[in-house]
Amino acid sequence: MFGVHGYINNVLEEAFRLGINNYHFRHEQSAGFAADAYGRLKRQTGVCYASSSGGMSNYLAPLSQGIGALSPMLLLVGQHGTAGDGLEVLQEGYAAECFKTVTKWTKRLTDWELNSYWTQKAIRDTIGYPPGPVCLEVPLNNQWNFGSAPQRKYLPSGEVPRPILAAGDPTRVQKVTDLILGAKRPIIVVGDGIYWSDGMAALQHFADLMQIPVNCRRTARGAVSELDPLSVPSALRGAMLAKADLIVLVGMRAGELESWFEAPDWPRGDVKYVQINETAQDLWYALPTEEMVVGASRIVIEQLTSYCIDGLGSKKIARDDWLAHLSNLREQNIANRAKLLAKFGGQTPIHTYELTDVLANVVDDDASIIYDSYSGSLYLTDAVRARFAGQILDAGPRVALGQGIGMSIGAAVARPGKQVVTLVGDGGMGIAAPDIETMIHYNLPATVVVLNNSSWGGNSLQGDDIHPNIDWSVGKNNRWDLAFQAFGAHGEFVEKSEDLAPAMRRAFESGKPAVVNVVADCDGVDYSQAWLRLKSGDMWSRGLDEIGPEIRRHFQVTPMNALRIMKTAGDNGTHIPLDFIAELTGNDEASLRQLADERSYSIPK
Repeated sequence: MFGVHGYINNVLEEAFRLGINNYHFRHEQSAGFAADAYGRLKRQTGVCYASSSGGMSNYLAPLSQGIGALSPMLLLVGQHGTAGDGLEVLQEGYAAECFKTVTKWTKRLTDWELNSYWTQKAIRDTIGYPPGPVCLEVPLNNQWNFGSAPQRKYLPSGEVPRPILAAGDPTRVQKVTDLILGAKRPIIVVGDGIYWSDGMAALQHFADLMQIPVNCRRTARGAVSELDPLSVPSALRGAMLAKADLIVLVGMRAGELESWFEAPDWPRGDVKYVQINETAQDLWYALPTEEMVVGASRIVIEQLTSYCIDGLGSKKIARDDWLAHLSNLREQNIANRAKLLAKFGGQTPIHTYELTDVLANVVDDDASIIYDSYSGSLYLTDAVRARFAGQILDAGPRVALGQGIGMSIGAAVARPGKQVVTLVGDGGMGIAAPDIETMIHYNLPATVVVLNNSSWGGNSLQGDDIHPNIDWSVGKNNRWDLAFQAFGAHGEFVEKSEDLAPAMRRAFESGKPAVVNVVADCDGVDYSQAWLRLKSGDMWSRGLDEIGPEIRRHFQVTPMNALRIMKTAGDNGTHIPLDFIAELTGNDEASLRQLADERSYSIPK
């Protein structure tokens, strides 16, 4: 259990007496992020706790991240006695009301005889698909109750709850089988469903059998190792989708991170789509789809494997041209990364591209890697090659900040003996750094790599040319390493690129909690397209006459990214004309319209 004590102490004391391990924190927010990481990695409930009022309110960010990232979390909140409702008692607060929008459900426990029922239900529901947080609020008069009355509606199971997995409708699965057997250029895109149904081995077997490239998203990254020739790295997904004749979505959720499966990123026209999902609610009905199957991702993949084997008979699958196309793209990507590393390597301050490349190459193959730094994560995600599902933990679609340190603690508890590393920026350190002392207190050897660019977002994102007359800087090259060396951590301070890899290796080999403080930045927004899209409405409201070359240089993007900027504005309710987008991004309007037509992206004439 992870948290900070208070009005919940009566519950905690009984839990600890029964042998449950406790990790107490400096701040509740980090405790919540620890429960998030623990729950995702173990695929069972991560439990956190808080006192009432101010204590419980610090859990908003981790619960919000958890509901978006599908994290099975149980938050236990102590509360004033029910007789004090509305009477300004000390620490008056109502967690069950506060957290309704960031949990699957909440419950204020007012009947002592139903405590066991609601606790058991909460644990089961956190891991039922889609997994997510639940909050139980326990008033003091409930905690102080006792007696011989039995716990009602409760049957002890003695087992850790696991999701119940269902098969797909055989008729629908057969239709999907026929589509796959008839496709020449199929691709599978898998999401969280494959991870939570433990379908990684089944997916690998099916992909090998049918010779289908696979792109893995979110917690499922690495479900097919990104070193496997059939793996489609995220950087190549667009090129593969554009040529595919069948796209099979497995355990995927629609949302802005997937552009709601809409053009221009998701092609239309001759391509066919299949959706396989754990629940009917997660199917996306706005996507033209040949067939939809509701069932656990692993079970449906196993069904497809069996049906395809029967359908193939003695025939062999031949997709040589399709796989050669993927192989060529992979080789081009490797060559492009080498060129960029040569371009950005050896700079002062160290370029974020080189920092993340070195980090990705130094960590163990079975390390847990946690994203926190905003600008750094955008580089790191392309540098890392995930070997197994759950290896990479991100902030999910709710996009928190300062989560890396707490999540590192949860990951170190969940995976003892394995490397845990997080990339954290100045902002995240300012929010959560004190809980590095929690790592030290419990001797959890996680490594915190600090992208120290002395600014929120770094100079390239928050410089004066983009935000005139606004200061987003923080302390210049703050010595986070020295601060936590004083507490007992291993510390490294890196200003030169040649010192990066040795410093990281020393940190990993120290066997201690470590802070590797790297003075770094980036000199452009190449990897910050999401940020540019958010700035598009600002540019539109200001008008081209107010946007000088010092700002426009940041928006000189590819035609495809220009269309993405336009789409994001529209998704947020602001419709920007194509001629404005063309001039802002330095693209030819006719060429943009032609690309939009090719990708079935509708633009008003």
